[in-house]
Amino acid sequence: MKAIDRKLLKRLPSTFVPALTEQLNKWDLLFLAEQRALQDQVDYLAGLPARAFDELFRPVKDLEARMRLPARGGGGDRISISDTSALVRSPHYPQWRSEVEKIFARIDDAIAASRSRETRKSAIVCILPAGLPYPPGSPWPGLAAAAQTLQLHTPFSAGADQFLLSLARHTDSTKEAAERTWVFEAGEKLNRSLAQATDGVTVLSFETLGPLRRQFLKRLNLVRKDLRSADQAFEELRRMDLGPLLGERLRRDARLAGFIRDLFLSGNGALLFGNSFVEWGATEAMRRARPQLLICSFGMRSKLKPFSSLAVFEDQGRANPVEEQDDAPGSLIDAQILANYVFLATLRLPSYAERTLGVFAIEGNSEVQATGLPAAAWPSGPLSSSELAGGIVRWLEEEL
Repeated sequence: MKAIDRKLLKRLPSTFVPALTEQLNKWDLLFLAEQRALQDQVDYLAGLPARAFDELFRPVKDLEARMRLPARGGGGDRISISDTSALVRSPHYPQWRSEVEKIFARIDDAIAASRSRETRKSAIVCILPAGLPYPPGSPWPGLAAAAQTLQLHTPFSAGADQFLLSLARHTDSTKEAAERTWVFEAGEKLNRSLAQATDGVTVLSFETLGPLRRQFLKRLNLVRKDLRSADQAFEELRRMDLGPLLGERLRRDARLAGFIRDLFLSGNGALLFGNSFVEWGATEAMRRARPQLLICSFGMRSKLKPFSSLAVFEDQGRANPVEEQDDAPGSLIDAQILANYVFLATLRLPSYAERTLGVFAIEGNSEVQATGLPAAAWPSGPLSSSELAGGIVRWLEEEL
């Protein structure tokens, strides 16, 4: 990171400073895509004429003056839960958030206009488990209009490992590992079959990360009902050494360890529910690391148990000894909605819009839905898993 002019920080709205300072302080833990984006933003703001700079941020500064934020809300290296609470309680918060979004949209649009168009294509593969009560027709009715239904010779699960390996091996080898393939799964099957099978693959498994999740839950369950206690707990978890709980493969990359920490501290159910972990982790990986290939494997969740699942941070397996029972209907709703969300959220990112293929499959089912590829890309009739992979690889390797 180039040295940032501290005068620039002083010119920013006070609510911008903690987040920017935190990003700068953990520069070495940012992925290359994040570093490039942050550097571009800082360079753009530093190059703005004073009048244009003031006009860009005036709406937010005017709102801050009316919001009566705590004095420390604009200071320090990180905005605390207490500071965030004061911000969101303000009646001006919705307008503040809208103005912030407008500012970043203007900055990003200006940067994009000055750069050449991204030529790399990408793919997202979402896999749903067998055994769910799938209705007749497409399990993703929202995608049916834009997707093709492809027939396989055998159930998808029969050739899944080789199919996924083939895709991973054909990602852009000139990129670093974090920009090639990411895998998120509710179980741990892909962690066993893909983690060491080829270069450039990052696998995060909800089950494999169980020991770390339980340590986070244990600490969070000690939080008292006040914001100061929550701030203290989160600060302790930010400082906690994750190495002994991550295993050799994951702890080798400090950025990956930081990603996992941020994922578990950001909420959204990633600590408690495997399918939430897959969805939120995948969405964050696409936003932060910008990989070319994303694989999401959803799973079967357990029914919520009385007197344990009501707690915000509770491991119901520990709190209630009653045997776990599968929740097939709930898992179907999870997987349908969350898989769709991962794909649509990715398409909102400029790096992926209009250049991302979606593949949606069900273990045990011989039909696959694909969006983004013309019908001519596939041989007529049922496909083998290698033919399916070949069509996707050819598409990935074509330049826009």
